[in-house]
Amino acid sequence: MRSLRFFKTYLGYALGRLCQQRWLLAGLVLLCLLLPLGAGRAAEVLLSRGVAFQGVVLAVTAPEGDPVPQQLEQYMGDMEDIAQYCQFLAMEEDEALEALERGEVTAVLALPEGFIRGVMWGENPDLRLIVAGDRPLESLLLLWVGQSACDILSAFQGGVYAVLDLYDQAPPPGLSRDQVVIDINLRYISLALGRTDLFQTQEVPVTQVLPIPLHYALALLAYFALSAAPLFVPLYTGDWLRAQRRLRAAGRSCVTGCLSGVAAGALVLLVLIFPALILAGGPPGPALAAALTVALFASLFCALCCLAAGSAAACGTMAFLISLLSLALAGGILPNALLPAGIRRLSWLSPVGWLQRVAAWPMGHPVGPAVWACLGLSGAGMTALVLALYCYRVDRQEVDL
Repeated sequence: MRSLRFFKTYLGYALGRLCQQRWLLAGLVLLCLLLPLGAGRAAEVLLSRGVAFQGVVLAVTAPEGDPVPQQLEQYMGDMEDIAQYCQFLAMEEDEALEALERGEVTAVLALPEGFIRGVMWGENPDLRLIVAGDRPLESLLLLWVGQSACDILSAFQGGVYAVLDLYDQAPPPGLSRDQVVIDINLRYISLALGRTDLFQTQEVPVTQVLPIPLHYALALLAYFALSAAPLFVPLYTGDWLRAQRRLRAAGRSCVTGCLSGVAAGALVLLVLIFPALILAGGPPGPALAAALTVALFASLFCALCCLAAGSAAACGTMAFLISLLSLALAGGILPNALLPAGIRRLSWLSPVGWLQRVAAWPMGHPVGPAVWACLGLSGAGMTALVLALYCYRVDRQEVDL
């Protein structure tokens, strides 16, 4: 009982010491309550609507009298998937180059003489694509489209050659080779025009698990909780440690002071995190349990940063860099679906991701066993390190920082 009363007394002193930083606490309240929710709404608007893209305009030219440019303009305009981002215009070469200089077209595609016949017979005549040097994004898009078209053409020609090989081995009576060439090319042209029937469209959520507003709101909330370490520096440096040393000389363990500091930090963070989860749509009971878990983990992390750094500036730098890296791994800057595969494989290492999943639990999103295991193991490890560093600081008399 005496130890419990001593802990309560020390906890009260720790909370009073933290409450002396009223302006810092007020700023943290605004960050935790307003910015995550606002950023979540903004991210939803941005990622749902995308950005404006006007597409590219491709001028097609050919030798005089060749009808291919007009045919491309007609047929490509009827293909909805291509017409969404690329418009074909039939022009004379001089006219097309002048339009390119004026910025009216994105690029000029110059077809050689007998282009269609060359493709049908496997000759693959060379094309010329003239692009503007000051529009690299559109040029890269055209390069990607051209490479995709070449891949399709190569696959189709492989099929054509396979059919012709079978024909050469055993020609059917009454069927000429020229007719086979025409028929098989028409068949593959039909497949190309109806290629959308060959694919199944599947929508991938950009944030993968949580809705966009909730994903960003909870990720930023966890980030602010972890990066609030400089707020708790007074509990782990200076005259606070001097008092700990005196109490230790009187027979009191410094573990009580360490745990009271962690508990005080958790209570302060709880007051900030719990209303944010309520505003995000969580029921009070589950939201309180989730907020307490997040606050306790964040308080341990902040204590570790304070003790490892030893000063407010170093502590702030350490907490900021670790929290920012964790936020990036959790998809709190770029959404998960846009991250490289290598970074996505490392996302399970992100404390922001763990806390985000725990904070989303009151809203009906289950927390996997792996998240609880990561939280438990890392929390136990941080507790051991915090106790060891705290006692080391007291023993080394590092009280004048």
